[in-house]
Amino acid sequence: MKSIVRTLADLGPSLTLAPERHLAARLGGGGGTALLSLVTERNERVVGAELARAVVLDTTHAKDGVLDVPAARASAPATSAKKRVREGDLLVSRLRPYLRQIALAHPASVAAAGGATLACSTEFYVLSPRHGDDLAYLVPLLLGAAPQAALAAGQEGGHHPRVPKETLLGLRVPSRLVRERAARSRAVRAALGALYAAAARYRTLLR
Repeated sequence: MKSIVRTLADLGPSLTLAPERHLAARLGGGGGTALLSLVTERNERVVGAELARAVVLDTTHAKDGVLDVPAARASAPATSAKKRVREGDLLVSRLRPYLRQIALAHPASVAAAGGATLACSTEFYVLSPRHGDDLAYLVPLLLGAAPQAALAAGQEGGHHPRVPKETLLGLRVPSRLVRERAARSRAVRAALGALYAAAARYRTLLR
């Protein structure tokens, strides 16, 4: 068996000694299109007076594709800079992804902010469409068993392990889903809209 010797100078984005990334890559599947080709990460910050009036989401406010904006509105004001969230953004927690902390900034969730700026914790990756597509079609995919396993396996670090951006953006999106993304997004967006409407009606009964 032939051995290959690498030096520290060889290490980089294409060569890492972290076993978590290799396992995550295998679980993420082959073929299809890398998520990186479909989305771009935004790191726009909200600060100062705008932040003081903002509705700030932390990772407990994102679950199974849905944002709990009413709970975020009831939270204490932010004390540090946060990331801006725009309608259509896809939020993916880099901390404890196995808790399914992934959500779409659906129009109903943005409206629930009551006109305030919507911001989020820096523990989120904020993904926007690279080509202007609706990203709703990615929600069921990222909540699926294989991507969830890849994200969980890809965690790195000690006390609070986090998912590296390379692991998330390296996930593969099946070719069929890419071809059908417009129709899938309409279906997911409509279903999420129905969930938000039902939740709003339910909250009126609790008053």
